[in-house]
Formats: sequence, C-alpha cells, structure tokens
Amino acid sequence: MHVTGRTDFNKTWLTEMPEGLGSFHTFNQLEYNINDLKKNNIPVEDLGSGLKKIELDQTVYYWYENSDMVLLGVELDKRPQGWVVRLTGKNPKILKSPPFASDLYDAVLRDNKHRSIRILSDVQLSDEGYDIWKKLFAQGHKISVYDRTIPGKSFQTFTSMEDFDKYFKHDDSEYKKYQYVISESGSMIAETRSHFSTRRYRELSGLSLED
Repeated sequence: MHVTGRTDFNKTWLTEMPEGLGSFHTFNQLEYNINDLKKNNIPVEDLGSGLKKIELDQTVYYWYENSDMVLLGVELDKRPQGWVVRLTGKNPKILKSPPFASDLYDAVLRDNKHRSIRILSDVQLSDEGYDIWKKLFAQGHKISVYDRTIPGKSFQTFTSMEDFDKYFKHDDSEYKKYQYVISESGSMIAETRSHFSTRRYRELSGLSLED
C-alpha cells in the first residue's frame, strides 16, 4: 500500500485515542504491561535517576521505578509524525508524591529529540492535569493545541500562560475535541507546524484529506 503524507498525518494527529490525562485508573494495566515485558526478558534501558525505558517496533514505554516497583509510567504509540500517548498511570500509593507526570513528560521529550508528543484533552481534566501543561510550559517546552475537526485551521502554539485558559473549562464536552502537542525544541515544533500547514493547504485547496 502506498503511504502518503495524508496517511501519516491522519494516523498521527487524527486517530481516536483514550482519555486520561490527569487520571490514574490506567495504572494497573500499564504496570502489568511493563512487568510482562520484563518477565519476557525484553531489554530495559536505564536512563538514570530511576527512569527506565523499553522501546519496541511500534510502542515505547517510559517509567520511574524504585526497588522494582513502578511509580509512574507512560505507554506511547510510535506514529509517523509523532508519538501518541496511549496510557499514563501513577501508582496509587504515591499519588501526592514525586515523581509527577510533568517530570515524566519532560524526561521523555529530552530523551526523544525527534518527535513531538500528542496527548488528548480529557473532558474530565482535573486541576492537577491542567497544572501539568503549565509546568511543562514553564520548563521551556512548546505546547500547541488544535481542534481534531479542523486541524489545519486551528493549530496554534501557546505564547503565554494566559493562552491556556481559553482551552480548559470544567463540565463542557466541547473541550473534548482539543488535542495537545508537546515539543522539546524549536526545530521539533517547526517540523510539527509544517505538517499542519500542509494539512491547511489541503483543506483550502479542496484536495483529498483521506488516504
């Protein structure tokens, strides 16, 4: 099958994905996946400071652990134009203690210098989840947002903390359509922006947006 830029864009930025930023009910599944891979002797990369990594052909795991106990982890799909968060979970025993999700995403971005990361806006996004974005922004990461229904037209990168308040509102299902993108460097966000610029050109020109 011939793979096109449209295919890559749709697979990376428009596919359905699970909700859950700021939600930790996914921890048990994430912990099981990581431990199962370890039991099957899949190589684990030690990144220091308790951070571990397993990279497979289509999936990559990052997690913090202490004495073989998973503290906080993330499972990501490796898509053509970026990585997409599939599961994020924190051990219920340390919910109010470090490490925090912002620490984990920061570490992932610093290790992965070639792809932006896409995370779904959770309609039930908690204040804690909202703080994750602000912490990453304060750490110097580029945070962008787009509407899945009009991605090319809507893509924009935040320039101030005040920008966040336009896209977070409790008990409003409309906010579920927004997707968030974290980028580590100027070159990374520039490449991601170019993908959305090409998509906008297709939207305006009436070209096919499907495979």
